[in-house]
Amino acid sequence: MKRRFRCPVEAKKEYVVEVLSGLRTEVVARKYGMSPKTLTTWVRQYEDEVGELVAKKQKETQQIQQDAANYQELQEKYDEALKLLGAKELENQIL
Repeated sequence: MKRRFRCPVEAKKEYVVEVLSGLRTEVVARKYGMSPKTLTTWVRQYEDEVGELVAKKQKETQQIQQDAANYQELQEKYDEALKLLGAKELENQIL
């Protein structure tokens, strides 16, 4: 006999949010050690209730992407500044 997968409602909703945000049901189920059929049932059951959580997760994802883009831009500026500093130091040593 298989054991039942028991967890709090909030955890179930988090799993549903992951599925609704684009991950495959099988991947999320494997990640948390449950049956994909169980997770599919939860998705149907809690789909209407997790709209706010999905929006929050999407907003967090957008913020992370924006931060990554800002970091990349700052890294490029830093590298350019180091090159200019190296060139100035070399120029000073020559003079």
